[in-house]
Amino acid sequence: MIEHVYTLYSNFEDIVKDLENKLKLDFEPSFYFLFLTESTWRLYDKILKYLKGKFPNCKMSGCIVEGYANRYGVWTRGLALLFFEKDVDVVWAKGKTAEETFTRLKRTMKNWTSAVTIFPLFRFSSRWDMYNFAILNNTVWRYKLWRAKDRRSKLKVLDRCSKVLEERYLYPANKALRVFDGEKPVVGLNLLPLEAGYGTPLIFADYNVFGRSAVAVCFKNRVNAIFHDVFPERGKSYEETAEIIRNYFASVKDVDVLRKGVAIGEINGVSAVEFLKKERFIQTYGENEVVKMLEEEKFRTVSPYGLAFISRETFGSSLLGLLPYPLSIYPSLFDLDTFYDNAFFVGEYFKGGIKAFKGLFECKRFEDSFDFFVIDANVIPMFAGRCFEVKVMADEFCNDYFGIFLTDISLKYNHLKKKHFSEIERGLCFNVTGTSVMLEIKDQ
Repeated sequence: MIEHVYTLYSNFEDIVKDLENKLKLDFEPSFYFLFLTESTWRLYDKILKYLKGKFPNCKMSGCIVEGYANRYGVWTRGLALLFFEKDVDVVWAKGKTAEETFTRLKRTMKNWTSAVTIFPLFRFSSRWDMYNFAILNNTVWRYKLWRAKDRRSKLKVLDRCSKVLEERYLYPANKALRVFDGEKPVVGLNLLPLEAGYGTPLIFADYNVFGRSAVAVCFKNRVNAIFHDVFPERGKSYEETAEIIRNYFASVKDVDVLRKGVAIGEINGVSAVEFLKKERFIQTYGENEVVKMLEEEKFRTVSPYGLAFISRETFGSSLLGLLPYPLSIYPSLFDLDTFYDNAFFVGEYFKGGIKAFKGLFECKRFEDSFDFFVIDANVIPMFAGRCFEVKVMADEFCNDYFGIFLTDISLKYNHLKKKHFSEIERGLCFNVTGTSVMLEIKDQ
């Protein structure tokens, strides 16, 4: 059996009082997800202690989400718990890089049919760590890139910078999921809060709290995995996908990107931030402003502008948002080595609005499943109150369901039903916007 419980309270005493009345389940759970919103995640230590007292022998995992959906509404406050009676396990691993971490993680995953992996795309660990990042970026690496007089020398500098980024701050989404062979579906919950602060994102597993680590929730029962993005299917060549991009997005401009790994040095000969300022007349934040935003947990990670890259392997595409923060070398959330140097500067929007996500529910295969889905959290700032339509769509197609809102969703699965625009490597789908995923879980 699968059952969920939620509370809209943000005060710890009120949360406990409300949950005491609701945590009377019809079965003894063996595992549960804990999803905290912006209004409750700072209480995580108290909440974990309380839940451990309630379920001392129960395995668990979870993270911070932007919101959640059920039959009663769409909520961006409080917390939610999703309980499973059986056939779920949780493991975790920590390593220096995404490859090392996920290789260790894969070795610990036993007898699973599908999995949800939870890991930080970028970890805002501490004030000192972020200060050190800014110093290195805007002094050491900026100077080395400036001294490099030709493209080859600049790429060597970016390669070294990329290695530092990957070892200290980033788990690139595609490098993480490359570890899996794709014969079983692996969902990636790639954590990057819409508004970040020091110490975010957080991951929970068996009442432990993790930062720069990866957790896998392994399902052992029959599960159907569905990936969906809001874009047209990708082209069969670079030119075809490029034409799709030009027709779909607003204000498209061809650009040349100097990049290596996860480090972007130049766009059309200038830094990414200088390019953004020039193209959209956007004022760059100062370093003191950035520090204040991180301290107040108001560091925004979404942008209406970005770069659309085209994969050499699949001719699929993924977007990277460009933000006006004072960085000489701009970090990418995914490895760029498998993409063409030519990219497209675009204005982001969804054709069809929130209803563009209806395709996820239309792809359902099981009629008697419990449906756990994840919707791109960019819909919250984009559509605000219209996010309620996600519940309406779920009501139409699902018998029993629970959904969360998170950014940057990915999937590794070789048996995809469409030529997804966001399939950037064989069987690997990732985009920073417009994506969703569903697990149809057979309860018996």
